[in-house]
Amino acid sequence: MNEKPLLIGRLAKLSGVRPDTIRFYERNGLLPKPSRTASGYRVYDAAALNQMRFIRKAQSLGFSLDEIKRIMSLRGPGKETCRCVVSMAEATL
Repeated sequence: MNEKPLLIGRLAKLSGVRPDTIRFYERNGLLPKPSRTASGYRVYDAAALNQMRFIRKAQSLGFSLDEIKRIMSLRGPGKETCRCVVSMAEATL
């Protein structure tokens, strides 16, 4: 299924934040830099929406943005994600 790309306003609305928050997350490495249209508009995909939802949920559980960034950096093959996330969760919750 081909998903329609999201512009920043739509991503903000779907994730429950303001566009400035998305820009802040980009500047601080919580979201990757999006591709841009010929006019310079930011274009996001479903993965960006999933990341935004993860960030918002983690914040609601009491994780700081620095902790969320560390958790997100643990994703990927060969990384010891579960153990690290569990110890961070125990310390936060």
